[in-house]
Amino acid sequence: MNHTIPTVPQDDPAETIMAALAHGLTGHPEKAAPLLEPFLTGPTPALGLLAALAETTVHNDRDTLPTNGAFGLLVLDPTTGKRANINDLPPGIRFAAQFTAAWANNDRDTAHDLFHALITPHDDAAAEAVADAVRALFDMAVATLKDGTRP
Repeated sequence: MNHTIPTVPQDDPAETIMAALAHGLTGHPEKAAPLLEPFLTGPTPALGLLAALAETTVHNDRDTLPTNGAFGLLVLDPTTGKRANINDLPPGIRFAAQFTAAWANNDRDTAHDLFHALITPHDDAAAEAVADAVRALFDMAVATLKDGTRP
């Protein structure tokens, strides 16, 4: 059975996000961008998109977390393999890592605070950081879904 993945936003935002992720899973992430653009029209839809992508990334791992366990962050330098400082990451990538950890730990207040810090002062640099954050979270969600489809 051959299914066509939508290439335009759907009436249901969840269907639009799932279509974007499906394009990522099939090796066509460039087809996801037009689907995700409508979510970047304001803070509320952008935060919703980021939350959906973070939830996709962490949902299955919550099941394996020990009682009273928590998710953390470990940043490694890809050249040396040694620990690195998260503050050395570009703002959008740093946000994606911190937001995902906060979301995974059900710390919605911190996730919201991180988002508002990312978009402030509402300038071109903030817009670029949001774009980088969306791409990083999208890539994380796609990688998680790919990993879940392997035998």
